[in-house]
Amino acid sequence: MNDSDFDLAVGVGGDAVNSGLQKAYQQHRDAFRGSVTPPPIEGTTYTFAWDFLTAPSLVLAPPDADLWAKMIKADGITDLPDSGVLQFVTEKLQADCKVGDTALPQVTPKVTVALQLKLDGGGITVVPLGAFLDKLPADPTSIIVKNVVVPTLLTKGADLLKGLKIPAQDLFGQTVTLNLVRVDVIPTHLVLASTAKVGRPSAVRAAPADWPTDKQVFTLISKGLLTTLLTAAVKKYENTQLAKDDKTIRFVASARWDATFRRAKDLKVGSDPTTASAGVDIDWHAELDLVPITPDGKGGCALSKAGHDT
Repeated sequence: MNDSDFDLAVGVGGDAVNSGLQKAYQQHRDAFRGSVTPPPIEGTTYTFAWDFLTAPSLVLAPPDADLWAKMIKADGITDLPDSGVLQFVTEKLQADCKVGDTALPQVTPKVTVALQLKLDGGGITVVPLGAFLDKLPADPTSIIVKNVVVPTLLTKGADLLKGLKIPAQDLFGQTVTLNLVRVDVIPTHLVLASTAKVGRPSAVRAAPADWPTDKQVFTLISKGLLTTLLTAAVKKYENTQLAKDDKTIRFVASARWDATFRRAKDLKVGSDPTTASAGVDIDWHAELDLVPITPDGKGGCALSKAGHDT
């Protein structure tokens, strides 16, 4: 990326996101069930237990107007936000409710929760917007669902990804702090973009208009960050001996040499980001002894001995 207001962006397609949710559901089944006892309502106690009978999925789009109109809205929410909205969907949520000690009929509706992803101090906050449960039985179960189940789902939804931040990374021996500056929910991908602080903040530039959505997962990196990481990688090899050896040809010559990499300077990433160039300082030293062959085969005095440093 040449012109952007971030240094690193990662985009994950809807299929990849939901594949991850499916795997999480299989490996951490207990995380998808639980129970809650909210404060009594007019002196009556309520208990709500839930169990996702199928793995949930994300729809990377806001609910349509018809579904939004049917949703029970979170407090203070009337209209859908313009950006960052997605849907958390489970085809079958088992809900068991009790009023006092009396169990109500068990329900297993399809549940859709509308959520908005927002940035908050370098982290992600999930704002619950509304929830819809279909095929609910008649009162009083529907009343309990609306007044107990839905508020619980919205509260739990607010805890999803709450305060998520990207931890500092040690890349090639260089500590890189990544600060989220953008979250995009587009029909094909969930995209997170961040700036990198490597000693100093990154410059702010105009953001690109389009993401490369032809792949399920993509990563974009700015030339500035790539140059910094490559420079740090090369720096690890400063003063590294590249070669040291000697070779003798009997009665003819012997040679000794060594070379040490000192440093690279002015490293630049090319227009093709898979190429880079830099000035390189290498110290080398070589010696050569020439030995004539004498009639008795014992050799003679050294005719030449040379050394060179640069």
